[in-house]
Order: sequence, then structure tokens, then C-alpha cells
Amino acid sequence: MNYIGEIFARADIQQIRSFLMHGVEGNTDPRPYIERIESAHKAFHVRLHRDYPDEKDFEEISQPIYDYVSVIEEVYMEIGLQVGAKLTAQTVQNLKIAFDGE
Repeated sequence: MNYIGEIFARADIQQIRSFLMHGVEGNTDPRPYIERIESAHKAFHVRLHRDYPDEKDFEEISQPIYDYVSVIEEVYMEIGLQVGAKLTAQTVQNLKIAFDGE
């Protein structure tokens, strides 16, 4: 199974419950999203400008990177929406069973 398929396989209410109750501690970044994005962008921008001070060279090397990041952003947004929908469907089904006894 590829790693994207594994994301969908783990998108399960019981898996999330297990994580919340028993946890697997990870590193968290308390900064707001925009600050995290801007910080990473600035580091990337500074580094590339150091290696490619000519603006034309900088644009030539940075554009494929921006294109790649854009695709990654789109794919993970789609995955997130689908996982959210899957979890919502599981929650609705669990509530239906709890209240209707089915």
C-alpha cells in the first residue's frame, strides 16, 4: 500500500480514539499557520538568493520548486477533505447506531 492509501486506512474513528487516549507524542509547533509558512518561505528565499543572486537565475530555479509545492498543497488539501468526509460518515453512522439501536 502506498503512503497515501495508508493515510486513508488510518482515517478511522477508533484509530483516532486510540491516539487521543494513548497517544504517540510528536513535536508540535505552537506558531500560527501563517507564521510557520512565512518562516519556511523566508528561509527558502534567503538560501536560494544566496546561491542565485541574479534575479533571472533565481526565478528559473525557484519556479519549479513553487510548482512542486503547489501540487503538494493541492493533493494534501484533497486528502484532508476526503479524510474529513470519511470521519464524518463514520461519526454519523455511529450516532445512528447509538440512538436508533441499529
